Amino acid sequence: MGQRGLWSRRSGGEKQMKKYCRKLRFREIAIFFVTLFFMMLPGMPAKAGEAPFAFHMLDVGQGQSVLVEADGHYMLIDGGGRSSSSFVVSYLQQQGVEKLDYIVASHYDEDHISGIVGALHVFECETILAPDYYADTEIYASYLTAAEASGAEIIYPQQGETYALGDAVITVVGPASYENTLENDRSVAVRITYGITSYLICGDAQAQEEEDILNSGLELASDVYVVNHHGSAESSGLYFLNQIQPIYALISCSADNAYGHPSAETMQRLDNEGVSLYRTDRQGTVTAYSDGTGLWFDQEPCDDFSSRQVDGQGAVNSDISGQNESGQNELGQQEASDSGNRGTTYVCNLNTKKFHYTYCDSVNKMKESNKKFTDESRESLIAQGYDPCKNCNP
Repeated sequence: MGQRGLWSRRSGGEKQMKKYCRKLRFREIAIFFVTLFFMMLPGMPAKAGEAPFAFHMLDVGQGQSVLVEADGHYMLIDGGGRSSSSFVVSYLQQQGVEKLDYIVASHYDEDHISGIVGALHVFECETILAPDYYADTEIYASYLTAAEASGAEIIYPQQGETYALGDAVITVVGPASYENTLENDRSVAVRITYGITSYLICGDAQAQEEEDILNSGLELASDVYVVNHHGSAESSGLYFLNQIQPIYALISCSADNAYGHPSAETMQRLDNEGVSLYRTDRQGTVTAYSDGTGLWFDQEPCDDFSSRQVDGQGAVNSDISGQNESGQNELGQQEASDSGNRGTTYVCNLNTKKFHYTYCDSVNKMKESNKKFTDESRESLIAQGYDPCKNCNP
């Protein structure tokens, strides 16, 4: 079994000790000493498998999927993309899952819901929590068909509602509205508490939803934080992190993704916050365990705060500072060059009349029949009635 997380923080070297002291708070002190106390008792779980609560962040590449287990009850939050669907089903079977109390579809991006479709074909599910909006994609249509055929109750949860999973309490902290402009900002966001431990996962929430969550007045402080939107620059704002006060941060992304996840800006904010960092692209599947009083992981944190920056031509920069070897800011260079036409290939959505860079997240959500690839100039597309995407800003 991996060492208990808070115990291991004291044995992680000088850098970890400095981080620990910098973030010392009553909540962390309480968990640390309660964990230490119970480690000395005969009844303390000797193996990870004996812990009544587990939070598994599955390695689904460029996507996200989390399995929550509490007292023999199970919740699947997202299921990763198509390429990981069979892995998600197999992993759940290995954990002894026969029935899911809940499935949470945070939002309807392919890299979050494809695996849910596979799970619905294999496992009985009582309740599906999902956002109340329509997506014009083939994978959404497949999801909706599978969800309706499963017999599960489909609920569009509202901010502030609570649900029980064994002795765990699931609180819906977002979104405040399913009418937010960006679909990412309509993500179903939940905070899970088990005993005195807490976990926050908000799908692909970005700035708008983060602000709405902060304004909700709900308790947000969480020991474990699944970093929003795979660590994109538009998420995990400074004030949001300050309110969460995470001890551990978990990022789900692939090592070769074309989206620049995680971004230098977000990694810098996480590093400044003093978190212990886990990443699926560096460590594979990561699992946290708890007995309600202590919290520990199956492995040590990687604490790798390097970023992945991708320009419009697919070039990669992995320097956390966002600078290249000459000291110039590559993000700034990209923004400057994007103001004019670079001969870039764009993807037009024939349905919404918007155009995007090829690496934009929105491209994955389009039906193939609605896609049009073009090397026409930005000005030409606008003249034809197309609007530039507000996410990638082509």
